[in-house]
Amino acid sequence: MKVTIAQIAKAAGVSLGSVSNALNNRKGTISEQKREHIIRIAEQLGYFKKGKRTGIISLVLYDAGETIVQTDQPFFSALIRGMEEGCHQYDYQLRIRKVRSDDQKAIEALDNISESDGLLVMGTEMHFKDVEKFRHFKIPFVIVDNAYIMENCDFVAINNKDGMYEVTKLLIDKGYTKIGLINSLRMINNFKERKLGFLQALADHDLSFNGDDEIFVEPHIEEGTKDFSRFLHQQKELGILLPEAFVAMNDYIALASLRAMKEEGIPIPVVGFDDIEMARYSEPSLTTVRVNKEDLGKIAVGRLIAKFERPEESMKILVNTSVIERNSTK
Repeated sequence: MKVTIAQIAKAAGVSLGSVSNALNNRKGTISEQKREHIIRIAEQLGYFKKGKRTGIISLVLYDAGETIVQTDQPFFSALIRGMEEGCHQYDYQLRIRKVRSDDQKAIEALDNISESDGLLVMGTEMHFKDVEKFRHFKIPFVIVDNAYIMENCDFVAINNKDGMYEVTKLLIDKGYTKIGLINSLRMINNFKERKLGFLQALADHDLSFNGDDEIFVEPHIEEGTKDFSRFLHQQKELGILLPEAFVAMNDYIALASLRAMKEEGIPIPVVGFDDIEMARYSEPSLTTVRVNKEDLGKIAVGRLIAKFERPEESMKILVNTSVIERNSTK
């Protein structure tokens, strides 16, 4: 039987309005001590634990200004499609909201169980300090497309390190020993983990990495092409030999570098990460790391649903990848 606000008010010895203010996280209306008392009573009565309250799951697009998360991009549209399918499977509706990292009031307003039963937080642009803003939420939440080791909350993310290790190893197995890294000017945790996988693959095969072979570009095709073209011209003017092959942080960066090298007539092997649809249709087609974006979204929904029943549990789930070889390395 569903726990009502009236039952919570009676058990806590407060008014209906105080319960409503506490559950909806309305700041300044009641003291923090009274709010914690009401929330504790609500938890004891099982208000947060079981049963569908709103039938809505909120997808929170967390914007930290890195311009990475864009819902019209193939990676994120596929990920959201997987979330929608997962919600449909459990008879929930998915509602999308966007918050900026500097809008603390909007972030706090998300902790509202009257608007949705739980949150899927698109954490692609989240830094370590951003996770702290959600850690004390009463509403169940799962952070998607990011994971931090030291945080005791739920994450569903890509196995970035292993995926990048494997695609780097493909180049090593082909005999390349001087491998460059095309990194992003917009740094996110996923890219940091991918760089670790890249460096580990080199170290495990007794290969060194020259920091001069790490190039930083914008993680978008148009701007990335210009940035990489400038790098090629600079190396030519200075008479510096280019790496024998390149590993790019994602497919957009890889496709940008392919376009720049094609314009300059420089056929150097390149690999990417994510396997967006454009990767198979580029010229040459792009060798990359396939991430099942739809499955990632469905798994995140399933994990959130599980938290409704067992809110005290937390998990970090890494979804494995596979290397797809195409013409950019043949």
